[in-house]
Amino acid sequence: MDLTLTPWRPDLCCRDLSQVPFDKLAERQIVNICLDVDNTLARRDSWQIEPQLLETLQGALKAGFIHKLCLLSNIGWGSRRKRRVQQMAAQLGTEYYFAARFWEHKPRSLPFRRALHMMEAQPAQTAIIGDQLFTDIAGGNKLGLYTILVRPLGPDHWSTRLSGRRLREARILRALGLEGT
Repeated sequence: MDLTLTPWRPDLCCRDLSQVPFDKLAERQIVNICLDVDNTLARRDSWQIEPQLLETLQGALKAGFIHKLCLLSNIGWGSRRKRRVQQMAAQLGTEYYFAARFWEHKPRSLPFRRALHMMEAQPAQTAIIGDQLFTDIAGGNKLGLYTILVRPLGPDHWSTRLSGRRLREARILRALGLEGT
């Protein structure tokens, strides 16, 4: 295996949150979940969690497979985007969220460390679920979280398209043998 690809290798790939085996994670003592917001939990700029994903998460919480949830979102700037993340946290019934400003955004360690601190969790008991290798997966891997890559729910933000991140991600996934997962 090419070690230069290790920071971007997810532990698991799923179509979306509804396919995440929360019961199997709980068997491995991974009971704390960090969730990316845009294109993982909700479509970009939506203020509502996708109904099927909300139902999946509520079921996993009720069954005891998830003990604590924390939303992690790169918001850039603006109180409106922070309120959006707060509203989604309320939809999930969790008080834990971190809306990262531009200078503290994923994949930097701060958002992940804040989430762990808020949940009083250890990395070995925590997973990050997100749709981007360069933010969610790289940041989670850096701190030793269990990393789960899901396909984006919808179109990306203009900055993601402009930067060509999805094209670079596709090349990395191909090199990792995870193309099409």
